[in-house]
Amino acid sequence: MKNVFGLKKTVIASAVAAASVMAPAIAAAEVSGSLGIASMYLWRGQDVSAGTANVSGSLDFTTEAGFYAGTWVSSAGTPVAFTGEGDIDLVEETASVSGFGTTSTETDFYAGFGGEAGGLSYDISYWTYVYPEADVGAGELAELIASVGMAGFTVTGYISANDLSDSDEENFGDDVYLTLGYEYENFGVTAGTFMFDADDQDYTHVDLSYSPVENLTFTVSKVVDSDNDFDDQDPLFVVGYSFDI
Repeated sequence: MKNVFGLKKTVIASAVAAASVMAPAIAAAEVSGSLGIASMYLWRGQDVSAGTANVSGSLDFTTEAGFYAGTWVSSAGTPVAFTGEGDIDLVEETASVSGFGTTSTETDFYAGFGGEAGGLSYDISYWTYVYPEADVGAGELAELIASVGMAGFTVTGYISANDLSDSDEENFGDDVYLTLGYEYENFGVTAGTFMFDADDQDYTHVDLSYSPVENLTFTVSKVVDSDNDFDDQDPLFVVGYSFDI
């Protein structure tokens, strides 16, 4: 019995000691969240919510050292496949996101590291996108994302880590999406170029945004150049409101 009680005391003492060591690290970590609603899900110059409003939310865990992990959930969204004929279709579905049928809900999981040094901000992360209704699970559609920013400018690169390809060959880096953004006071502009491994699908879009009050943003997006008929599409107008919780 003494040995048993002695073991219990040792375990309790060790737990207390461990808690005292971990307490500063826990205190330095932060849990945050957000909620948002938008008139459509604007994704890289395209409406991927079939013309419907989109409700989203996030939950993030961030450490003082710059490491973070979290999840983002959306009521609408879809893994998209470009047909090469100016349309975007749901993966494993026949409904076009231009207004027929419905899109899958979306849940993103991500982890990364970011910080700032000498006025230069930097961030690198891994994202995986889950679409339950389209039977796309974690890891089947993923990207590595890296960005640097300074003086209002931000350059971001999205590199496919897995793109749902049926090929047995490595598909890392098959698709690349690059953006250059600039923000000044309540205004923002972003130019994005999507480059695909498949032929005749590349396109470039420009987004202009304005926030008259905190949390409320108006955005207009237009495809300005493409290898197919994307640049014939009408501009997209989006109204979005988001807030921290």
